[in-house]
Amino acid sequence: MPTKSKTIERPRLDEDVVPFTEYRRTLNDCFARTARTHRPIVITQNGRSTSVMMSVADFENTWDEIETLRAKAELAKAIAISRKQFESGECLTEEESFDEIEKMLDGMESR
Repeated sequence: MPTKSKTIERPRLDEDVVPFTEYRRTLNDCFARTARTHRPIVITQNGRSTSVMMSVADFENTWDEIETLRAKAELAKAIAISRKQFESGECLTEEESFDEIEKMLDGMESR
């Protein structure tokens, strides 16, 4: 389970954009800065943004947030479909629902 840290912040363009040569020279400082500020560092090459560096804890927390948002979106989609089915009469009775659940449970027990 990832370590919970402060929410990642937007990079500050006046502080967090670093040319690759400077990034290489000050790598340890960059590691410490991302962990302290919770802001990623934008690395440039030939004057263009090419990569982003962030702490592992911030990366894991960001990934967790993405997965949570995806799950919420899927749940909202399923609820919307269920509502449409209910409104159009495409639904099971209580008894039919429990019969379906019992069948699923029986199938799980037989494995």
